[in-house]
Amino acid sequence: MNDTPDISRPRQSDIAQRAGVSISTVSRVLAGEKGISASIQTKVLGVAAELGYPLRPVTTQTGGVPLEGKKILALMSAERATGDIGAFYHDIFDMLRSLAQTDGFELDIRLLHQKQVDDALTQRVCEVDGLLAIGLDPEDEIIHRITQGVLQPVLVNSADPLMMLDCVSPSNFYGGALAARRLLELGHRKVAYIGPHHRHTIRERMRGFRHTILEGEGTTYEEFLLSTADSGFGQAGDAVRQLLAKNPELTGIFCMNDAIALGALGAAQELGLAVPDDLSIIGFDDLPFAELSTPRLSTIRVDRREIAREAVELMRRRLTEPSANARQVQLGVQLVEGQTAGKAKKTRKAARDA
Repeated sequence: MNDTPDISRPRQSDIAQRAGVSISTVSRVLAGEKGISASIQTKVLGVAAELGYPLRPVTTQTGGVPLEGKKILALMSAERATGDIGAFYHDIFDMLRSLAQTDGFELDIRLLHQKQVDDALTQRVCEVDGLLAIGLDPEDEIIHRITQGVLQPVLVNSADPLMMLDCVSPSNFYGGALAARRLLELGHRKVAYIGPHHRHTIRERMRGFRHTILEGEGTTYEEFLLSTADSGFGQAGDAVRQLLAKNPELTGIFCMNDAIALGALGAAQELGLAVPDDLSIIGFDDLPFAELSTPRLSTIRVDRREIAREAVELMRRRLTEPSANARQVQLGVQLVEGQTAGKAKKTRKAARDA
């Protein structure tokens, strides 16, 4: 009897890599879930058949309120949509539009000033069937007022510490921890975080990084907290200069997002530092412009289209079960190696001297 496991059997991760999609997308296609474009389904199933993945007949999901003919309102702060992180939300809106076509619902996107957004969330919106609040972290008072209304929003790329509203976001805490573990593996012991801390989701990202770094032996940790009034890209240069002036032995920096990371990269290069030889930098989000930098930015990839898909499913569930307990979904993130994170300088020197 041969007890050796069959390592040749293809996995969903193999299909995902070959098809250029996320593992969760492969899982959804193989499960026969709705809301995935025909082209993606065809590509995934074709790759699965090519690799010899055992395909089982599946039945189309019929549970839940059908969205065809429904009117869905998506609210977002105009300031956030047009700032450094606007590129992050482009993919979310693009997927929402795609889902509107495949599922047959009407999508109304409104970019409002923050005060208008708060008012819209707490008013009785009678002309729509579903509400998506994108990139917003309502204050506790606003959340309490929202829950008194008939229509409760799904928070998209947001969090609700009160656990009263449905929400979906990347796994920010563990994403920050992932960046920290990578720097620790590379031998970095003197590291810093650069970014704002105005949102719960961002604070979780920072907290995961800090918690993991401080668990490392012989580590020192610095924070440079940015204001949210100006461009993070523009502020990153000053942050790098001040951090290095305070701690010249700093070897690794984790930035809240890719825009800040690129600003830090530019500042390091202006100071004559080689990246990653003298200073390693890791961003977050893996936005399209992360591929354009030289060297290519190391970052944490967020599947923004999957965030949109999950938000629609949360909304469908809310329409089906209006009194159900709130569901909070965190989607996994992935490390993109890039070329801006390398072995700590002192680690390399010790290895050469050994």
